[in-house]
Amino acid sequence: MIPSQETQLEQAYLKDVLSFLENYLPGIASQKEEVDANVAYGLRHYNDLNPDQFIALSLNLNLQNSLSQKFNQSQVALSKPYFARVDFCPDDETTEAHYIGKMSLMRDLNMLITDWRAPISSLYYEGRIGQAGYDCPDGYISGEITLKRQLQIENGQLEGFTDIDITTNDTFLQAALGGSKDRRLKDIVTTIQAEQNQVIRAPLFKPLIVQGAAGSGKTTIALHRIAYLLYAYEQNIQARNVMIMAPNRFFLSYISDVLPDLGVEQVTQTTFSDFVTSELELKWKISQQMEAVAAAINKDEHKNPRMEAARLKSDLRFMKLIQRYCRRIEKSCLPSKGFIVEGYEIFAYEAIVELFLKTYSYLPVDKRAKELEKNLSNTLKREIPLILQHLETTYDRRREEIKRKMPDGEERRKLIIALLDERDALLKVIRVKAKTELKKYLRAFRLKKPLDYYRDLFEQENPPIEGLFTERAWDLVAKISSQSHKKKILESEDLPPLLWLHTKLFGMESHDIKHIVIDEAQDYSLFQFAALKEAVKSDSFTILGDLHQGILAHRGINDWADVCKLFNCETLTIKQSYRTTVEIMDAANPIISKLYPDGTEPIVPLAIPVIRHGGPVEHSSANMNETIAAWQAEGLRSIAIIGKTAKDCTAIQKSLKTKPPIITESEAQYEGGLLIVPSYLVKGLEFDGVIIAEASKYDMTQSLDIKLLYIAMTRALHKLMIYEKG
Repeated sequence: MIPSQETQLEQAYLKDVLSFLENYLPGIASQKEEVDANVAYGLRHYNDLNPDQFIALSLNLNLQNSLSQKFNQSQVALSKPYFARVDFCPDDETTEAHYIGKMSLMRDLNMLITDWRAPISSLYYEGRIGQAGYDCPDGYISGEITLKRQLQIENGQLEGFTDIDITTNDTFLQAALGGSKDRRLKDIVTTIQAEQNQVIRAPLFKPLIVQGAAGSGKTTIALHRIAYLLYAYEQNIQARNVMIMAPNRFFLSYISDVLPDLGVEQVTQTTFSDFVTSELELKWKISQQMEAVAAAINKDEHKNPRMEAARLKSDLRFMKLIQRYCRRIEKSCLPSKGFIVEGYEIFAYEAIVELFLKTYSYLPVDKRAKELEKNLSNTLKREIPLILQHLETTYDRRREEIKRKMPDGEERRKLIIALLDERDALLKVIRVKAKTELKKYLRAFRLKKPLDYYRDLFEQENPPIEGLFTERAWDLVAKISSQSHKKKILESEDLPPLLWLHTKLFGMESHDIKHIVIDEAQDYSLFQFAALKEAVKSDSFTILGDLHQGILAHRGINDWADVCKLFNCETLTIKQSYRTTVEIMDAANPIISKLYPDGTEPIVPLAIPVIRHGGPVEHSSANMNETIAAWQAEGLRSIAIIGKTAKDCTAIQKSLKTKPPIITESEAQYEGGLLIVPSYLVKGLEFDGVIIAEASKYDMTQSLDIKLLYIAMTRALHKLMIYEKG
């Protein structure tokens, strides 16, 4: 078959771009090799006393990173340089074709490939054929879209293309959603939808909350947003200034490939627990954040003293208590009197209190002490000569008085010599003692470690609880906390107050974080948000979650409005679910609707599935081994068997021939394939097929069980099998 004229034009353009890339790569490789050698030499001969050498090394390191990124992107582009084309005619100008890919590529003044993050690329993701426009640094550019085309390019060959209008139910999206799930999350630059694009391109400087339904792509969107922000705000923020906070290390392993695929390196990826442990250098064991709720689920309890203590310590009232406690610590640092040397008041007590508690109140306590030390040292240097001069004048006066009152003779001479010896000894004592007295005086300002102060809080006879907690509530908190602390164990809800104490007492200078992305944020406490905000001294947050999946409701978020009070942020809602088929979501939505038995309005919208059909949700009590074998034969690459409790998971494993691994919260790697996972650890993950074991164990009168079953059901991309008794 003879290719059409359009196909020939596309093939010619692709050939031209690939030819340019092939010639472009050796030049980049040569530059990279030269810079690599300069960096290696600079590191070998580095002298931290030479500022010019430091500047040169810093510049070369930045250049090395940039060239490595260009080289890697160009190599990948040889296989698939771009994936879409949009033809746009700005008002009163000529039409230009823009080919959209994962990198920018320019020849002379002609843009061969336009980065998907560039302002004009929004036309592809959000625009429709006809009148359209986009925002850019020069303002709003209006015009007309005359063509939107998706191109299938693999291994440098054009396999086909499709002209489209909107992207919601296009061929690319259906193919991507219908594909088999690998062991890692993948990028979605070819299929970003309009509502996702709005989240990705939201401004950097205004805090953003994203309420996303199950399967809406919250995690993937968050990672693409990071890539976009680093591109659009490169003068304000670099990769090392961005931190992702995930619910656990297993989840971090699951998302680990996305940012490198988008050409982004050096972004800090951590959990809240690991972040605080590292910053505070904590040596104690940290309980997993799911431990209390997991214990309740495993014992079929829906409330226990540990969860109640966690709820109280996660409340903003506990933050106010810690603030009061910080002020108590500040005051305890103050000495009982002013700075006095040999009876001379160098610095009045009232002046020290004014400086420490008011003038320097914007500083952490430790830095206030250092500023006060400078102030006292400078005052001492200024005052000691005056004191010494005053003493000499005083002794000169006394000597003259002796001379005037006594006749010259041996007795008078002895008195004067003794007086001068006394003067010299006193002058020497003051000179020497002034420095030692200053060191002794400053010892009062020394701080203990935050953990020591925190432990002391629960042992105090008079804790600062007035107007915040009842005696009974505080006794519960103190008892549960002290029991853990005696074993050198910290609960996850102990970390926000410890972070707050550390920030207020010592400050946070070991990082350069300017933007934080928090995934599964519905399980964060308000105290966690407040402590993070205080620690990094920034309002630049992207907060993503789904209130319908909040399984730590005893201490997590029940209303995004509460978070908005802390951040004054914008909230965007994504209703569309791209993960599951219509059939699976039609089965899952009635489950989460059980949270509203009286027909009350849901706190957030129910998920709306994209139009992708699959087989019906199956119910069975047959042999699970047969289902697994059948699914694997069909080509399903990732299958999760979800048990309600850890004990259930162990029983499932024993019943299966293949003995797949059981995932725990301490798991560090996601290897894909067949696995078993308890219901409370599956959030955020997705699989080709999901088997829910013993669904009858979920109590549909309990909100936690309703959410756990809903989460389990919405992990499935293609197939969902529910095993139940009765």
